Parts: sequence; C-alpha cells; structure tokens
Amino acid sequence: MEKLTDTIQPLGADKIKLNVNHAIEFAPKPRLQRKYGITIKYYNGGSEDVAKRIDYQIHLLINQFRDENKTWQLCFNKSDLFIDRHEPDFVSEQLASMAMAAIYPVKVDVNSVNEVFRGIVNHSEILKRWEQVAEKIGDKYEGRYAELFLSKMENKIADRYELQNALRVDMFWNIFFHPQFLKYQPDLSQQISFSFPVIAYKNVTFEGIQSVAPYYTDYGTFKVNFHSESETTAEQAALLNQEGAFKMKLNAICDLDRDGGLLKHARVDWKLYKKKDPNEIAVKQIQFTAYEIESSVQAANPGLHKNEGSDPVPVEKKKGFWTRVLG
Repeated sequence: MEKLTDTIQPLGADKIKLNVNHAIEFAPKPRLQRKYGITIKYYNGGSEDVAKRIDYQIHLLINQFRDENKTWQLCFNKSDLFIDRHEPDFVSEQLASMAMAAIYPVKVDVNSVNEVFRGIVNHSEILKRWEQVAEKIGDKYEGRYAELFLSKMENKIADRYELQNALRVDMFWNIFFHPQFLKYQPDLSQQISFSFPVIAYKNVTFEGIQSVAPYYTDYGTFKVNFHSESETTAEQAALLNQEGAFKMKLNAICDLDRDGGLLKHARVDWKLYKKKDPNEIAVKQIQFTAYEIESSVQAANPGLHKNEGSDPVPVEKKKGFWTRVLG
C-alpha cells in the first residue's frame, strides 16, 4: 500500500496541522447535528452479487459540557432499518428492530481523543423504553423463540456495561470510536490495532499501519487510512465456518472534518481469501460505508451542556433518501 506521505502536494492544498502531541485534535462544534446513511453489504465466494444488505440511518447530536474541559456528550439515534432493501419482515428481524427502538437514543460522554469514559449515561431512559417495548413484544409474539429473545435482551439491557459491550460489536460504533486521535510518527503513520466485527457479534483485531494524508482535501476534510493483512488463526477460521489456511485483508478509510475531526464519511473493506499465485480467491467479503447525509448546528439558545441528561435526538425523515440509496 503506497504511503500517503509520499504523495505529491495537490495544487493549492494546505498541509495538515496536528496538535503539540503530534496528534489529531477531537474538538467538534457544540450543538452540531449530523445524519449518516449506513450500508453494509455481504458477499460470498467471488460473486459480485450481494448475499445480504443492511441499511439504516444514524442521527448524531453533540453537546459540549460547560463545567468540564474538552468533554462532549454524544447522543446517537438509529432509524430507518432496511434489510435486503425492505423493511424487516421475518420475526427475528422485527424483534431486532423493536429492540433497537428501546436501546436508541443512547448517550455517552467522550474526551478530547473521542474515548467513551463514563459509559452509557442515559441507561435509566433505556430501561424505561425497554419496559414498554418488552410489553409490546409479549403482546404481539408468542412461543419459545420470543420468550428466549426477551430473556436475553432483558439480561443485556439490565446491565449497562453489558449493553456497552454489545454496542462495541456494532460496525458503525467501531468505526466511529476507532482510535484515530493518537500520536503519529513524523511520517504521519503509526502501527495500531483495529477491531471490527467481521464475525457476527465478535470483534476481530487487525494489526496494521494507520496513516494520515498530509494535506487537507478541497472539501474541508482530511483522510485517515488503515491497512492490514494476516493469516487467519484456527479459532477465526472455525468461527468463519472454514477449514484450511486462509488470509484476511482489511482496508479502512475515514474522512474527518478539518475543523474538529468529526467523522464525515467512512469505508471499510474486508476480504477472506485463499492465495493461489498470482490470484486471490475470495471466500467472504464485507463492505461497510457510512456517509454524511445532513449536517447542521443548532441555534445558540441551548448553550453549552450541563453534566446531566439531555433530550433525545429528534428523528427527521427525509423524503426520497431511501429511494436514492436502495435504487
């Protein structure tokens, strides 16, 4: 993979500025609202046909605390879930969609390197929503499967640490909180670990090189890239239902705001393959994309945030969005 620091300076481009620790500064604007469209595509074998596709939206609201230095509260809401280009229709999909409505909005506090340090701070709100959702599920669905789902979700949601662990195997959560605001070498690269749930409900750790593009883009962002390639372990192969020697490759690219370092766009490509010189024979592939749909700043009236809960993010429907995304 070509080092970005070796690229020629684009005409008129500004060189990226890091802080005194030679790190990216995370300092998003307070009262910023951003909406992302998320698309996850799964491929089997070398086929170009999508085996499974998931689409949804993430609504993000940012508040900065007025009584704590460089501390923000991020409120995430999740909506408009589509599976294989249609609303959830199987029982398992409908149950997952209803549980999503209980968990979100979810609020966390972060510091100047975008680390969650107080866990989920609106757990009591989530518990209240879950009581209502669980009652609806019990009224609508009967049988052993629904009872088992309710029992597992009850245990997961009741413990806020367990719930946070569950969020850590969410693809968007992983890419949003991936460590990017760290100290880089003089060549703007760093050896780092990247966790991503390429196995269902389980993160896989990839070791590789992360690098920062040396110049800002023409549209007010800068790029952070990660690349890893490795042999699968016996445990990973078993979890992926494969036998034999395989390799994995993961490439990720994030577009961050020049002012504040907030995620704007992201793409992660993962491939499980066999090497048969000079070819790579794909066995499984995942393509994850997150892209900004809308971004705005609330009026100054709400002010800086006190160290307490805030109202959930309003869900805004945008006509024509899913028509454009789903085709």
